[in-house]
Amino acid sequence: MAFKSYNWSIGTTSFRTSQLNYKIERQLQLLKEFWNNNPNAEWNNDTQEKYYNYLKENDFLDGEAKIPDKDAREKTSGLADIGVLTRDRKLTEVGANIERLLYKPMNKKNIFMISEDSYKYLLQFLKLQINNENIKIKPFIALIYMIENLDYLSYDEFTYLLPLCKNKYDVTKMVQTIKNTERDGVSVDEIITAKIFEMNNYMQALYDFSKEYSVTEETFEKIGLNRKSKTYDRPYNAIYHTLVDLVFHLKHKSFNDRLLKYRELFDECKKISGNTRMLWQDYLFMGYRVTKIDEEFDKRFKELDISLPKNIIDFKKTFFIKLHLFKWKVNLKDFFDLNKRYFSLTDIIKFEDEKIELDMLPKFYFKNIIDDLLNEKLLEDDVYLNKFYSDIPIENISPHYNINIADVINNINEELGTKLTINNINTYIKDEKLKNFNELIDTKFKTNDLIRILEQIKNRNDEELNSYITDNANIPTIFEYILGIAWYRISRKKGNILDYMNLSLDANFLPKTHAGGGMADIVYKYDNDTYPKHDLLIEATLSESTGQRAMEMEPVSRHLGENIKFTNNSNDYALFVAPNLEERIILDFRNMKTRFYPKGNGEFIECLKIIPIDIDILKKILENNMNYNEIYNWFDKAFKSSVPDPIWYREEILKNI
Repeated sequence: MAFKSYNWSIGTTSFRTSQLNYKIERQLQLLKEFWNNNPNAEWNNDTQEKYYNYLKENDFLDGEAKIPDKDAREKTSGLADIGVLTRDRKLTEVGANIERLLYKPMNKKNIFMISEDSYKYLLQFLKLQINNENIKIKPFIALIYMIENLDYLSYDEFTYLLPLCKNKYDVTKMVQTIKNTERDGVSVDEIITAKIFEMNNYMQALYDFSKEYSVTEETFEKIGLNRKSKTYDRPYNAIYHTLVDLVFHLKHKSFNDRLLKYRELFDECKKISGNTRMLWQDYLFMGYRVTKIDEEFDKRFKELDISLPKNIIDFKKTFFIKLHLFKWKVNLKDFFDLNKRYFSLTDIIKFEDEKIELDMLPKFYFKNIIDDLLNEKLLEDDVYLNKFYSDIPIENISPHYNINIADVINNINEELGTKLTINNINTYIKDEKLKNFNELIDTKFKTNDLIRILEQIKNRNDEELNSYITDNANIPTIFEYILGIAWYRISRKKGNILDYMNLSLDANFLPKTHAGGGMADIVYKYDNDTYPKHDLLIEATLSESTGQRAMEMEPVSRHLGENIKFTNNSNDYALFVAPNLEERIILDFRNMKTRFYPKGNGEFIECLKIIPIDIDILKKILENNMNYNEIYNWFDKAFKSSVPDPIWYREEILKNI
């Protein structure tokens, strides 16, 4: 009757992480350095503690770990799960190549039109298999199969049902079960209960429980099948006996006679550890506070399924089901966030509006091959690991991926009634993505929303920002993202914002933070009869005071100078935005008007036009509904002004807003 795994998951709940892209990439960088510094070390307790200290030295950690070596294992276990590290935490070929991508612009030259790093993660998940005594499945293939056959998965189906599929037969059966219930009638609890009854160890536990005459704490230690410690199951003994009194011994007593037992039951429920406590309290007390229990509650309690059995055997069965149903649900919900974050690395899964769907190109790519992929045999361990750790092309993962783009286009045309060709499919997909991003902007980022968000950025209300936008990006990245959207509104949505933002966005068009960098945050391209053709570089910082000058002066001027070298257009200029501007950086940027920037071969750019503004000015621009024509003329006049530098910002920027 030992615990046996009944679900799969990616990563570990001991390391719950926001900004997953960044933290994977940063650890790849740090592990590369760590092993270079310790070439002969092995991944053991001593090395793990040493790596923990290395993370600490490099500002990767929040707080202090009680057991450093364990913390180091937990922080790297998810990376081993997805094959960017080996089990002894060395970078695989895939991991090394992802780490190298951080130092160069990422292209989207793949059949899914996703960024290069996302494509490498996707290939890893297409390879990923779990092959042990209880579970034999390719989790990501199972997810794609279910979405393809059901059009989407609800959050409940993704959370509670998908991870219970331990093999390909479970997957097809689960799809059929959901179809048979016509979706709205899917009972997650019934399906989980059926899964419990499929496991021999639970059936043995129920059998022993039903035969146990004297139920004690030791009984629940035995039948609780706890994967951590048997002591966690001891509180159920008191709950069981209190319920027996209410259901059988006090069944026909007056409400006042039962009231004391209800209060006793409430106190006993509080002793349950973890989130399971809430499920028991919600079930037994139906939202009532203990001080508000009345005769109406008593009537409703007698209608609960735990109150209906006529004999102790049936009661034990009902209690046993609740005991393990609630445990399973809490465990599965615990893994929801991890599975979502890891699968989101691929950028082909959309998590929105309480639905999980495939992006358009992947949907039609997998349409005709997903049955074959699900039915493929799992690889032997040595063959699997060799393939899993190697950075191989998609067609080498399986012959089923040898797909012609023309076949994908035919699938799209057949279902959508379009007339796409290989020559215009990229344009169509880009247009669809832009349309979807505009829908997000129009619903989530209206002008008033942007003004509110900018104020939160200025005040560093980080929790509200991460809650409303995403916690997969840090606040500097969110600031850049919001600046890009704000300027898109200011520009009256001209051009393709997705081309202008040098940010990585997920499948839901929300920002992701990366460990790399090195280019301008946002580059808008303008070509209009009312002003010269030019690029506008928008640079953002959250740094304050002297740090602002030290951190931003060189990169902003370098980005602009390099952009002008590339475009050969002296009309290009930069906008620098910060919560508050430090006086010296205003003067430094103004001084760039009279400085030279080397182009090479003895040639120079004569001056750099950099306009600094703070968040309050940007908010005023949005509040006043100013358009880019007005702003260009304002900035151009300010730049050409002969007002002395010390008062230039006040006279030409502040007064004119």
